[in-house]
Amino acid sequence: MPGRTHYPARQTPIPSDQAVEPSSALNGGTMSSGSRNFIARNKSILLLMAPIVVFLAAFFAWPVVLVLLNSFGGKNGVFGEYVEFFTNSTYVRIVVRTIVVAVSVTLLCLLIGYPYAYLMVRTRGTTLAVLTGVVLLSFFTSVMVRSFAWIVLLQRNGIIDRAVQWVGLDGLVLRGTTTGVTIAMVQVMLPFMIFPLYSAMAGIDTRLERASISLGASGWTTFRQVWLPLSMPGVIGGSVIVFVTSLGFYVIPGLVGSPSNQLLSHLIYSLINTVLNIPLASAASLIMLLLALLVVVPTMIRFDVAGGTSRFATDEGRGDRQSVWLWIWAALVIVLLLVPGLIVIPLSFPANRSFAFPPEGFSLQWYARFFQDRQWWGSFVTSVQVAVLVTITSTVLSVFAGLALRRSSARVRTIIRALVLTPRIVPGVIIAMALYGLFLQWQLNITVTGLVIAHTVMALPFAFIPIAATLEQFDARFEQASASLGASRLTTFRQIILPLISTGMMTGALFAFVISFDEVVVSLFVSGVGLRTLPVQMYRSVANDIDPTIAAASTMLLVLTALTVVASTIYTHRRGR
Repeated sequence: MPGRTHYPARQTPIPSDQAVEPSSALNGGTMSSGSRNFIARNKSILLLMAPIVVFLAAFFAWPVVLVLLNSFGGKNGVFGEYVEFFTNSTYVRIVVRTIVVAVSVTLLCLLIGYPYAYLMVRTRGTTLAVLTGVVLLSFFTSVMVRSFAWIVLLQRNGIIDRAVQWVGLDGLVLRGTTTGVTIAMVQVMLPFMIFPLYSAMAGIDTRLERASISLGASGWTTFRQVWLPLSMPGVIGGSVIVFVTSLGFYVIPGLVGSPSNQLLSHLIYSLINTVLNIPLASAASLIMLLLALLVVVPTMIRFDVAGGTSRFATDEGRGDRQSVWLWIWAALVIVLLLVPGLIVIPLSFPANRSFAFPPEGFSLQWYARFFQDRQWWGSFVTSVQVAVLVTITSTVLSVFAGLALRRSSARVRTIIRALVLTPRIVPGVIIAMALYGLFLQWQLNITVTGLVIAHTVMALPFAFIPIAATLEQFDARFEQASASLGASRLTTFRQIILPLISTGMMTGALFAFVISFDEVVVSLFVSGVGLRTLPVQMYRSVANDIDPTIAAASTMLLVLTALTVVASTIYTHRRGR
């Protein structure tokens, strides 16, 4: 990724805390005058932010607050639920296991992803496109598809078990173990580590590295004292994302793991749906949230993870020949990212109900069943409908917020980013539980409206990031020229701004669609038998039955994902010319 393009400076509104109203000191109305002055100066920003603020306040902040308050309102007194939780040795072991798994996944993703990202910034042209495309394809591949693939790989008499037996060793069954869960989670979370690493490394001036070597420093010393410190924003950013997401990971621990090694997310789900102890589930949710904040808050205070070193970026030295070991490592990473997903393709053609690999016989009956069965086809239609509505809603809200961000001072921009991105740092199972309680009160459970609202909360941060980045790089002189020629704000937005930010909007819309279409955890909480999305149908199927229809559905999703990534890449490339 090249360094950030620098556009001519634009006029920035004076921050409200620097504004002075002389009359306020004379009439004693400092507070009211200051408030009026702030509103007057930031009226357009407040109007643009109003939709997303109201939406997140109603469907994110307030429900989460209610969950946290419920943890102090149980039958055992204010802190009774926490006493019960921490005096239960099983619950404590689950918390410790969750932390260990999250830390392990984070460290493994960093160790595996760092050399791959390093190679990405050292390549150009087709090679870079291939390396990037592999990560994108893995990122967009459904979590349910990859979870199903890992079940096949890790189960008894599965591919790994048979491979170990083939070399003369005892079988290796990893399904139902913490090790198996960790391996599968690493494969799913790896793209979330590679992209921040690549973004940070792409901004490093390679002349600093060459200068270090020319002064006699060894390759290891140069890496340790030059490259690694400059890439720390990517290391920290990627680690925070992976750790927080792993804390609340639900799908893989539920399908690849077992009840004997369950994680905190499944404990919360069982406390709600099996034990029916809402206060204790709320206490467990607050504990998970505190674990996430213990990592996120110090990181935000100490490191500028959004900053990086792009101002030093240069392409000099890119494309140098790299060590053969680095290419071997990259090849292994590509295998890890792609092969588990490809395993499901032959499993969609067996002649009988089996997940055995290689499959016995050949049949297209499972594809026919997907289109003919009301549950499978109906869940697919529901997923498409919900994803389209979520895409429209998320994109519109993100454009408004991005326009507000562009017109704001540096301090206000920080507040806007924090507001919109907050749902990303809250574990998904907490948001799911919060919306479940709210929707029960508002009768939105098992409705398309409820699914759209819930998915929009999850998709907003992903849609906002590319849209806001495009708007921040927009040259304000185009807008000023349009206004000077007499065009209204609406005309300027429609004919000038909108075409120039279309690439960012398309990217944000694509992210929103994929996040919604692939959402499992929130959908499990707010959907039901009469209204299921495709990921929920796949989850229920693989958890309760041996039905190769899930392999057929997974194969079609893989093809759709590949076509989407290719089309998006071609579109972005043509727009960038």
